[in-house]
Amino acid sequence: MSRRNVELAHRAYAAFQARDFDEWVSYFDPDVEFDATEMEGPFRGHEGLREWAAGLLAAFPNWKPSIVEARDLGDRVLIHGSASGEGAGSGVGIKVDFWQAIEFRDGRVVWYAAFRTEADALEAVALRE
Repeated sequence: MSRRNVELAHRAYAAFQARDFDEWVSYFDPDVEFDATEMEGPFRGHEGLREWAAGLLAAFPNWKPSIVEARDLGDRVLIHGSASGEGAGSGVGIKVDFWQAIEFRDGRVVWYAAFRTEADALEAVALRE
């Protein structure tokens, strides 16, 4: 099942990149908990995901996240990601690397959190076990 979770993570990213938010949200449990960063969140449920995405894309309309590496951790997947975009008002470009921990249950994301470092993401995964 866990290898399937890595594939589901890739599909969710592809849906976000395509701006197909109906498909993107379909990969998440209706009660998903999402912590975007230490400074924002948590967001809950499908409406919370849509709220987060709308805010992000208002600030960076051409935001493009991609998976650098997806690590299979059983019911969880550790993502090393990269994203780039330009500020809506300034046009200034940004490129960031980040880490995400994703927990799956029955083929849907039930917990999703973003971190600045791999160590922080791995610690959060360990705390959920």
